[in-house]
Amino acid sequence: MLRFAALGAAGCATALWTLFSAGRRARSRSDESLRWPLLVTGAAAFVAGLAYGPTAAGLTGAVVGIGAWCAACIVRSRQRVDAAESVAQFASILANQAQVSRTVVDALETSAPLATGPVAQTAAKLVDECRSVGVEAAAQQFATGADGAVAAWLADVVAVAAASGGQWVPILGVLETEAAEAASTARHFHRHVAANLPQLGLAAALGAAVALGSALVSPEAWAWLSGPQGQRIGLAATVIGVAVSARPLASAWEMLR
Repeated sequence: MLRFAALGAAGCATALWTLFSAGRRARSRSDESLRWPLLVTGAAAFVAGLAYGPTAAGLTGAVVGIGAWCAACIVRSRQRVDAAESVAQFASILANQAQVSRTVVDALETSAPLATGPVAQTAAKLVDECRSVGVEAAAQQFATGADGAVAAWLADVVAVAAASGGQWVPILGVLETEAAEAASTARHFHRHVAANLPQLGLAAALGAAVALGSALVSPEAWAWLSGPQGQRIGLAATVIGVAVSARPLASAWEMLR
């Protein structure tokens, strides 16, 4: 019995480690973390382990972990789309205002109240800081507070345009194009990658449901699944399923960082 419990605990630990170890690399280089999926997975595995044993803990942890990680990727992707579209709109407004404004600060003061979405508050703060700490320092703080590479490009363009005092209108036109392309890329990723990730969680849940449903219908199937051979096969299938799902999920999360 102790050997069997140790096998189940090892299988559970292996499944959870395989699922989330690939995401630690992306987490270490990103301000977003996988903390809440880890907590949800650990809680579900703990409850299932107390109720039905270590093998159930591994299976539950794998299914819940895959589903939670899929949900985290979808939420993060949606946030990226909103941020990219907001920055693209702000860049478009700023490029239009630059054609009729004498300085970058004048263009910012006119454009910031028109911004919407996640970047609106950051744009308003940018204008306030331009008056207090200067355009270059305010642009650096804007790049830190806004999300995405385009926001950093926008901050660089604003700083360079304010320092040069020359032909800065074409530069903002280029930035408008880059921001629109970044927003289009974010929408494409969300539509064709993130939106399809739930299929992994659904496949894991269906596999577990088929096994448990067969066991509940047939006493012989339950006895076999509860025995050493069934437990070993269940643990092996859990680890394999997690390993197969971890790679696409980790790749998607890496792209979203």
